[in-house]
Amino acid sequence: MSTALSRIPAYHRYAGKALPGQPGDSCHLLAWHSLDVAAVGWQLLAPERPLTRQLAAQLGIEPEALRRLLVFLLGLHDLGKFSRAFQEVLKLSLGGMAAPQGKPYCQRHDRLGVLLWDACWSTWRREGVLHWPEDAEVSARKLLIPMNSLMAPFFGHHGQPVATGQLTLADFFVDDGELDDTAAARDFVADWAALIEPHWPLDRLVDKQCLARFKTLSWTVAGWATLSDWLGSHRDYFPYCQRAMPLADYWPRALSQAEAVLDATGFGRPPEPIAYAGLAHWFAGTVTPTPLQQKAESLPLQAGPQLFILEDVTGAGKTEAACILAQRLLADGHGEGLYFALPTMATSNAMYTRLGDLHHRFYSSASRPSLVLAHGARELNEAFERAVMAAQPENDNYTAREVSASTQCNRWLADSNKKALLADVGVGTIDQALMGALPFRHQSLRLLGLARKVLIIDEVHAFDHYMQTLLHQLLAHHARQGGSAILLTATLPHAMRQALTAAWCHGLEAEASPLEAHDYPLLTHCGKGEVNEYPVETRPAVERSVAIEWLEREDEAIERVLAAVKADECVVWVRNTVDDAIRAFQQLRERHPEPVRCLLFHARFAMVDRQRIESEVIRRFGKTSTLELRRGQVIVTTQVFQESLDCDADQMVSDIAPIDLLIQRAGRLQRHQRGERPDPVLQILAPTWSDTPGADWLSQAHRGTQAVYQDTSLIWLTQRVLRERGAIIMPGEARTLIESVYAFPVDDIPEALDQARFERTGMDRLAVSMATHNALDLEAGYQLNGDFDPWQEEREFGTRLSDERSVEVVLLKRQGDALVLWADDHRHADRLSRCRLRESQVKKLAALPGHYAEQWEALQQRHRGLRFVHPWLPEEDAKFSYDEQWGVSFGNENPR
Repeated sequence: MSTALSRIPAYHRYAGKALPGQPGDSCHLLAWHSLDVAAVGWQLLAPERPLTRQLAAQLGIEPEALRRLLVFLLGLHDLGKFSRAFQEVLKLSLGGMAAPQGKPYCQRHDRLGVLLWDACWSTWRREGVLHWPEDAEVSARKLLIPMNSLMAPFFGHHGQPVATGQLTLADFFVDDGELDDTAAARDFVADWAALIEPHWPLDRLVDKQCLARFKTLSWTVAGWATLSDWLGSHRDYFPYCQRAMPLADYWPRALSQAEAVLDATGFGRPPEPIAYAGLAHWFAGTVTPTPLQQKAESLPLQAGPQLFILEDVTGAGKTEAACILAQRLLADGHGEGLYFALPTMATSNAMYTRLGDLHHRFYSSASRPSLVLAHGARELNEAFERAVMAAQPENDNYTAREVSASTQCNRWLADSNKKALLADVGVGTIDQALMGALPFRHQSLRLLGLARKVLIIDEVHAFDHYMQTLLHQLLAHHARQGGSAILLTATLPHAMRQALTAAWCHGLEAEASPLEAHDYPLLTHCGKGEVNEYPVETRPAVERSVAIEWLEREDEAIERVLAAVKADECVVWVRNTVDDAIRAFQQLRERHPEPVRCLLFHARFAMVDRQRIESEVIRRFGKTSTLELRRGQVIVTTQVFQESLDCDADQMVSDIAPIDLLIQRAGRLQRHQRGERPDPVLQILAPTWSDTPGADWLSQAHRGTQAVYQDTSLIWLTQRVLRERGAIIMPGEARTLIESVYAFPVDDIPEALDQARFERTGMDRLAVSMATHNALDLEAGYQLNGDFDPWQEEREFGTRLSDERSVEVVLLKRQGDALVLWADDHRHADRLSRCRLRESQVKKLAALPGHYAEQWEALQQRHRGLRFVHPWLPEEDAKFSYDEQWGVSFGNENPR
């Protein structure tokens, strides 16, 4: 070894990143990348930051001491890159760098880091390498489990925990006489420890209660480590440097660069919350709060994490009430940001537009809170696209430099849904939040984003047993992390409300009190100290009674719709299946005096057509639609209408469905004030009533409804209570209607329907079991336990459970001799050309003819996402069809 090389610490002969052949430095030394990432983590864990204070308070460690320990460990995240096997992959030919030794790089460097640490940490401790307290008397055996838990978030910085299995150190780390990989790593650890001076709280590490708390917090720590690694790898702010120097000389440079990248990406300084000052501060003019909003303004907040459940009718201002509570929580130090979780992409889009710049009212004028939309098709939302490309807010006079920084922040956060939850204010689907409780790669980033947020979830009543179970896991973890949550619902069974509060109390390690109130509307407030139930008054304007009329045959429903058309009214028919909707639409369109006033709206359209039809539905039936435009309009639709659109109809026909869904559908009947109209009537197409129905009572005439709502007893109980009451009276009879169906005595079920109820109960239990199996054990901590690896790629899991897997299909068409996408002339043509179908339906579609294989491959090269979807060319399918007006048709007759 030359004299010059002998004076350079051996660890400076290892690269962390490399781009051979580029101008300037072609590699970034491993020591410098390690310090870059540590510097980002150092700035993010400043003692005054809420995240640091929260972690320190829960672990019983001073903020500065905790910061030094975690940042020291963060600097070791890429310890595995000291392996000569990894260095060989970089293909560097620089003099003095670690020479290749022919070792195969067959294991990721994060796993090699665990291997090296497990083999060496105890020795390094004895040798004083780790800056261990001299008077420490805790044995290595007692520290084994705590140390594994402590290190797991750092070596798992690539999105999932790692373990070594049966790996052998000598297979990856070399001592060739000139350079010893393990010794180089030891020297780096020693110099890094001497610089940062980590504080090892040994008494806390071996304390079982403290260790249990760290395990629950380790998911947030893992997210912080991953975020630090991502930002610390940003080459615009951390340019490559291959010059050796003392760590102490490089550290100030790394800190300065870290400060710059945090400012550019929106993490430099959290926005400053301000106190709630009334609705007049949000909206121009005089605004009178609704009773629910008044209660949100006045109820006393509790100390620590708290849960609110807001139950009220449509139009009661639940969203604004949630915003009031959120601003009060932020101002009281219970969070730094918000995440609005909605049930669908459409409702997320609507909330994103509705929120507008309201979120700016929650923070000081000097703050620039980021607002990001998070769901799978957000790039199709034009408002979001504009917001990402422009600075927020557009109406403030920031300097050019500030505008540029704001734009860059928006773009960085909007780069992926994983990052989107890190924004100060996020709006998206509930799925994006639930993914934090499942073994999706980088789920810890999602949990980090939620850790200090007020989580607002809308329409919790719509969650099935699978989603409810995942939600319970998420709520318990959110409470453990110190967050608060607000749940919104129009109709919620008592048992579901009790389960939600129980999950929250479990996260707080508190006893769940039995809920006693049966009032409606109701605000439930749950903290560690107590659970309060506040009955709320109702505005007269939202009190309503919707009469019920019964139809027994489809031809009756057809005649009722046409009668409404003749009376110049607009009418909606909500069907339970797409095939039933297509058939009804075909019959109505043939008999409508102006067929152009008929619309079909369901989920089996290509996205480009679904967006067009959705816009048209809003134009014709939305809040601003005119009397002339509404005259004689007909929509035949499915559940998509009740889930997402702020529309109203003069008349409504609905297939029979469980009571909560009928209440939701009725909420879109004469929803807005439009002058004189006949009293609202919900006309329900249902089987002939029978006190003693047979097992085929529903399927005999309503096969589609039976397929969707397999528990016939729910349909029978719904029909029974509505026949008894004769109307849906809200809010006065909301509890009676809901509990009469969902809290029924078993003896109330006719014997012939028992089998359907037993089967559905079994499916519900299976759904709970599957959710429990799929969900991460968030109390066990961010590490692999035993032989089971929940991150196995062959496992199938998701945020929603259906009886049948769905498949994404891309629609194709011919343009001359060329094969093109259905929405070929649109931006994002690959996404807009897709629709989602059941797997059994996809199997019926004609395969793409072989002579199109080359053109299909070319489309996949142009649009990489097409490699994961099923191609379909309807023109070449003799049995099934697609039309921009009808969607995908599986009926026996081609509707065209």
